[in-house]
Amino acid sequence: MRKAVVLALTILFAPTIGAAVLPRRQNAPKALLSNPVGLRSVHSALSVALALQSAQSAAYRGEWTAETRNTWQGDDGEPRVQFNLRTSAGDSRWGFGVRLRDLQGLPPAAVANMANDVQFAWTREAGTFRFNGSFDQGRGSGTYTFTQDQTFVNNMAGAGYKNLTVDDIVRLAVIDVTVAHVRGLAQAGYPNLSLDDIVRTRIHKVTPEFVRDLAAVGYKGIDVDDLIRMGIHGATPENIKALQAQGIRGLPVEDLIKFRIHKVTPEFIRAIEARGYKNVMSEDLVKMRIHKVSPEEIDQLKTLGFGGMSIDDLVKFRIHKVTPDYIKQMKDVGFVTVSEDQLVRMRIHKVDARFVRDARADGLTIQTPGDAVDLAIHGPRWRRRSD
Repeated sequence: MRKAVVLALTILFAPTIGAAVLPRRQNAPKALLSNPVGLRSVHSALSVALALQSAQSAAYRGEWTAETRNTWQGDDGEPRVQFNLRTSAGDSRWGFGVRLRDLQGLPPAAVANMANDVQFAWTREAGTFRFNGSFDQGRGSGTYTFTQDQTFVNNMAGAGYKNLTVDDIVRLAVIDVTVAHVRGLAQAGYPNLSLDDIVRTRIHKVTPEFVRDLAAVGYKGIDVDDLIRMGIHGATPENIKALQAQGIRGLPVEDLIKFRIHKVTPEFIRAIEARGYKNVMSEDLVKMRIHKVSPEEIDQLKTLGFGGMSIDDLVKFRIHKVTPDYIKQMKDVGFVTVSEDQLVRMRIHKVDARFVRDARADGLTIQTPGDAVDLAIHGPRWRRRSD
């Protein structure tokens, strides 16, 4: 910006360079002196340029902290460290993870030991962060400056994102938004997205390739909010293809997301199909997963004489905690022939094996599940056997 201001001054006053020794008033071009409007325009342009330069210089600086002792791995398997930035004015803050190998010039001692007067950099397409400070036992702090990349700014303006503020550019740098990402989304059918949406697509890996691959499996023109939700929950083209291979086609986006949230996977669908549950409705698949109806439990129930249960009854068993262990315990106290409804009613009224044994120990006659439920509801109104 400083160079731009100097260049503007040079161009505007080029005709008077040779007369620099004359009085200042004679240095001004006649055109400017005879045209007050033009002179005011020049002064206005220079004032705006200088003000912008001052504002940008202030916004480019701030403080940083980092924690290098507790690194974690990203999706790429690379170790990352936590960085936190704050502007000098304190009006903007960012927190993010950085791959260790992307911190240019960071000494190895900074990761776990002590390092003073360190200088290192982090370069993104939008610009470069330069850090100064120190580390003590893996905790670092200091000051930073950010220099925007003018080529990036110009290319973003060409893509329709003009008049970006410094905060905007820093945010784009932190998230690593690239011009190729913005242009690619536009070419894939998503031009003129808001800057917030651009950032969200980058965070949640809604790439141009992601959009094109979704279109290839039948999902075109999806609202950007739904695209982002699909990215968040992993409703990927690969996941959709696997579901389609199991005969699950044409699901609305909302159901695809529900499948991911509740782990209705192709493997789960195959497992329950192998147990006789074919062409199950999507809402029933979700219900089964919500209530933790598992293929293994279906097998155990079948062994206990409860094979071929409806999905509603399987879910009802899970809701009321009619587990294989509970059924075994009730069989052990003599309820060998018991229906699904009777098991559920006993569970609702808190009839378990201990309840039956205690009632019998008190001399009460409990011969059927109905007797046990009646006792639980109405109390001990049977005559004791000793009477």
